[in-house]
Amino acid sequence: MPVLIGIDYGLRRTGIAVSDAGGRLALAVGTHVEGRDGSLVARLRELCDTHGATELVIGLPLGLSGRQGAMAARVQRFAALLRQELGLPITLVDERLSSREAAAWIAMRGRPARRGELDAVAAQIILQTYLDRSHAATTEELP
Repeated sequence: MPVLIGIDYGLRRTGIAVSDAGGRLALAVGTHVEGRDGSLVARLRELCDTHGATELVIGLPLGLSGRQGAMAARVQRFAALLRQELGLPITLVDERLSSREAAAWIAMRGRPARRGELDAVAAQIILQTYLDRSHAATTEELP
């Protein structure tokens, strides 16, 4: 399975994760800070080139009811921009509660989260959820 990049898009910080070459495990790689780290699109292009990524998975922030709000619309516009700029397929994944799950995961480690760590771990959770679902669907298709 090809390498995928997971994104937890935010207005100030964007968490980024990358899958292993087998498409089984997501690893947090860092956080991009808007206004400090340059172009997010350029950073994602660099990561795609470095890791040989062939698809992006972006968390879609839905309300608990499943409805889309203003931030979901921003994410969809961002996804369209990336599709145009990078020419890669993009999958939007429901990210409800991923930040809470990330905070709980970090808390289990017995220390407070470092700056930006929550966003990177949320991206890891978003990507891992997608990888797990993709693997389960592929396994179900086997005879």
